[in-house]
Amino acid sequence: MRYVPLILSCLVMAAHHSRGGEPGLVGMWLTLPFALLLRRRWADLAIQAVLAAGALEWILTIESLVGIRRMVGLPYGRMAAILGGVALFTALSGLLLNTSGRRRRLPERDPVAAGLAAFLLTCGLLVPVQLFMDPAGLLAERFLPFAGWWEGLVLAFYAGWLSDRLRDPRTIKKLRPKVWLAFSLVFFTQLVLGLSGLEKLLMTGKLHLPVPALIAAGPIFRGGGIFMAILFTSSILLVGPAWCSWLCYIGAWDDRAARARKRPGRLPRWRPHARVGIGVLVLGAAFALGRLGVGTLAAGYLAAAFGLAGVAVMVLWSRRAGHMAHCTAWCPMGWFATRLGKISPWRLKISSACTDCGACTPACRYDALYPEDVLRRVPGEACTLCGDCLSNCPTGSIALHFPGLTPTAARTTFFVMVAAMHAAWIGVARL
Repeated sequence: MRYVPLILSCLVMAAHHSRGGEPGLVGMWLTLPFALLLRRRWADLAIQAVLAAGALEWILTIESLVGIRRMVGLPYGRMAAILGGVALFTALSGLLLNTSGRRRRLPERDPVAAGLAAFLLTCGLLVPVQLFMDPAGLLAERFLPFAGWWEGLVLAFYAGWLSDRLRDPRTIKKLRPKVWLAFSLVFFTQLVLGLSGLEKLLMTGKLHLPVPALIAAGPIFRGGGIFMAILFTSSILLVGPAWCSWLCYIGAWDDRAARARKRPGRLPRWRPHARVGIGVLVLGAAFALGRLGVGTLAAGYLAAAFGLAGVAVMVLWSRRAGHMAHCTAWCPMGWFATRLGKISPWRLKISSACTDCGACTPACRYDALYPEDVLRRVPGEACTLCGDCLSNCPTGSIALHFPGLTPTAARTTFFVMVAAMHAAWIGVARL
């Protein structure tokens, strides 16, 4: 019975938006009660926040209707009182989730901060996209009016769930590859369907190839169009080189290829120099092609050839080495991510409590935790802060570091930010 007022509030809100011709918001309110199935305190608080937003919608509706009735000389007191009661009922209905009966259904240890912070941060990222981006940035909005709000709510709850799961370092190594692969599948499914005729699935009509190197090479060739470069750089400033382990749409393929070998081997010592050389060649070629007036089609074929060569590196090298050779030896953006990541305050640190047991080495697929790196207590230059090594360290000697935070608080904060950006990028990352 404690859920009846909440469900009733959602049904009344759905009816309100149905009358207003806003089907996406109807779906959002009909979906909200299912968040109770998460059975986490952070989710209950998130539901209460959404219901508070619903109460605000009623107040704005009252203000609008009162203004209209004043203009035409009609009474409005009773209408305002009734809708004011509905607004109060909507706001209070979520408070029943604070009862002891509901609390008994939740886990005994149920921290709130990580899940709720990721939920709110994702909302903060996606609400401006929904309000101000034209054409619509959230995919669902392009197919159903006001459905961007529905999509944003689902993604915010997904971010909260993911951040809550990542509180336990033991889950990172197993969970990250799965959600990262799901991110990539969403991206490329949209691409394939978009190219098949559903153009609403594409961000604009001016396609570029899904090759990460074009984030930098594309603007150099075109002499403009720096949206992806700005997105990439801002992500690096916020979470360091974690772009390469959480947000890159192709890196998940390399991760999957590398995991074909259970224990990673060694990449050659010239691997870092090769990536620098490839980066110089790619950017130099982009500049030369652009200045020589080479057509977009010809440049596109060259970019496609580079991308396909990268896939061959995954299949022929990453699978055999057990390391992500494409990301650490082929892709120039990996080099930019790890170098620009030095500007970010996030670091992976190995403490003096390390026993040199070597458990972290097989967890790293980024060529960054060889025994000599552990002995120096400094991860290799290719570290992307993926967090997989945190799952393997039996002594907790490897930790994420941020100035002024304890290791636990730093890890929680980092994965809140990563989970929110990961969820938000699912909503907006299209070609």
